[in-house]
Amino acid sequence: MPAVKKKSTSGAVMSPQPRQQPGSACDECRKRKLRCDRQKPNCGTCADAGIECYVNTNRLARGPKRGDLKALRNRVAVLERCLSLEPTDGTQGANVCEMPFIKSILAAAGSHSTSDGDNQPFTSPRATTNFIWDNEIHVQAPPVTPASVPLPPCPSSLFEFSPSSSMSSLRTALLHELMRADLDQLYFDRVHPNMPIFNQSRYLSWSPHATSTGGSSHETCLQYAMWTLAMAQSSQFESVRDTLYHETRQMLETLDAAENEMGLVHIEQVQAWLLIAFYDFARCSYRRGWISAGRAFRLVQLARLHEVDCPENSVHEEDPVVVEERRRTFWVAYCLDRFISLKSHYSLTLVDEVIYTRLPSPELPFQSSHPLPGPFLSEAITSSDPTGNILSPLAECAILSNISGRALQHSQATNIERASYTTPIDFWFRHDWLDGMLTKRLESLTRNYPVVSAVTDPMLFFAFMLAQVTTINMSKVLEGSGVVALCEPVVFAWRRRAGRAAVDVARLAKAHEGIGYFKAHIFLPLAVFIGAACLVSERAQIMDGLDGVVGGDGFDLAILNGEEKGPQGSEAELRYCMDALRKMHTFNGIARDHLYLLE
Repeated sequence: MPAVKKKSTSGAVMSPQPRQQPGSACDECRKRKLRCDRQKPNCGTCADAGIECYVNTNRLARGPKRGDLKALRNRVAVLERCLSLEPTDGTQGANVCEMPFIKSILAAAGSHSTSDGDNQPFTSPRATTNFIWDNEIHVQAPPVTPASVPLPPCPSSLFEFSPSSSMSSLRTALLHELMRADLDQLYFDRVHPNMPIFNQSRYLSWSPHATSTGGSSHETCLQYAMWTLAMAQSSQFESVRDTLYHETRQMLETLDAAENEMGLVHIEQVQAWLLIAFYDFARCSYRRGWISAGRAFRLVQLARLHEVDCPENSVHEEDPVVVEERRRTFWVAYCLDRFISLKSHYSLTLVDEVIYTRLPSPELPFQSSHPLPGPFLSEAITSSDPTGNILSPLAECAILSNISGRALQHSQATNIERASYTTPIDFWFRHDWLDGMLTKRLESLTRNYPVVSAVTDPMLFFAFMLAQVTTINMSKVLEGSGVVALCEPVVFAWRRRAGRAAVDVARLAKAHEGIGYFKAHIFLPLAVFIGAACLVSERAQIMDGLDGVVGGDGFDLAILNGEEKGPQGSEAELRYCMDALRKMHTFNGIARDHLYLLE
């Protein structure tokens, strides 16, 4: 409380009495938390106690106030970014510090007075062309506060991509060596199981060269894309995730603008755009992800990845691991094309009729650098004994994606037939053929992989869910075909199948709860939403009594007798779906958008 000035009887203003005497308190008064009268040689407290009065004159200065260190770190980070753009030849090194942006920071720092003992040298990492911690700069850093040292906005021109500066600016300013190793491990732990493109040992052999200045720009872009998608599957790197994403995208767009030859496509560039597309779906928006995916699909076609095993395109004595990575790049793009159509129902980009690429090898031989190429897609689909050959999870997912894409084409052809009043003969032929192929594939999955474990292989887990979603979509096609009045028993039998498939989707979503959703497939929320929407529709139909019109089929009687789940029975499954979407909505844009639609 401030001291109050008093007036004497004569009217003169008396100076306020200070709260404590000048000088330092003795150690005994400090220890007992008493007010020291600063008397010499002994203060009153020490004199009464009969002990020696000792005053420590070499006491350390007080520490920084709240927010001072954060403000100082921000200033250092800005300086590091600017210094990372400094030319390495030393001819224009002084120009960086002459920028108005730098001058404003240094002027703000120099305008504050310092006290004794507060002006201590501060050691900060110096950005170099190799690693962030190689050298040091020493800055005389006065005490700062967030309010006293404003941080002017960094001009965007400092971060424009150029071959000489941008490759090292982000690497030195944001990603030190330990963080890069952590991101590599995070990618192969959480991203690779759902997008198994790369041979890990081969990647680790070329990644140090991509990090250094000797690496190619395409490899660096791919490495940044891998790190960006790894950050999307974690909450650890939120502070630098957006910066790394924008830097990676700018680098890729610059490479696209610099290449004009139609036949020149680097596989790393295709893979980088695929990973960026998945990132856009997870962290940006569905529209941006769809556009980025379209860009990746055109590069896939330009690189002729759909003809990897064509004899005319084979190269003698080519590394089989490199060939297998090209196969896997195509099949990941192929699956992505079908995943997008689950919601948008737009036409497919990568068509089946021109595919001359074998299905991917099983994971263990591939990671052992001895890949075993699988059969062609047409052979796997028409095989009379699908259980005789155990395929890789990516191959299984590709086959089910093919069936899902054919179900979409079946729906589109049905709409055209309804508009042209065509007889439904072709409709039933397509529908029965897809039904048989889906049933056979699901039986093969169940027999070859009797225990579904998302911990061991999330893609296999998602393949099971994709099969159930395809069943739901085929039921929707049948209900919208206009043949309900002609074949009511068949339609309602398919509706019951769709209901059971939706329950299976909900239970699979519940199974992911125990291992965490960061390892889940990025399109898992879309499959969960389709299952939840089917449960909501089924509940609404039962509540409205729409199923009572076909009592002869026994569907409504089965529900009343408890043989099928009624409205209360589906509440638990619907809650499983809602809980899964709520737990993923913070880091998955697909979950966030579809949770809003359900709520």
